[in-house]
Amino acid sequence: MTAHDLGFEIACDGPDKASDCPDSAAISARLGSLTAAQVRADGRRDGWVRRRRDGRLVDLCPACKTTP
Repeated sequence: MTAHDLGFEIACDGPDKASDCPDSAAISARLGSLTAAQVRADGRRDGWVRRRRDGRLVDLCPACKTTP
């Protein structure tokens, strides 16, 4: 039996520090995307952003990035 790496799942960190993403969103990776950087690039094409919050980078889905 052989195990193969299936890649990465990048999930939304929510609209703010105290809240989870209401949609429990995750980036839909394309077939050829195997690294975290490739999956994040797929997310940027779908409207996801990466912002700094409290000194760390967070991934935000299109719905959460517009939340004030």
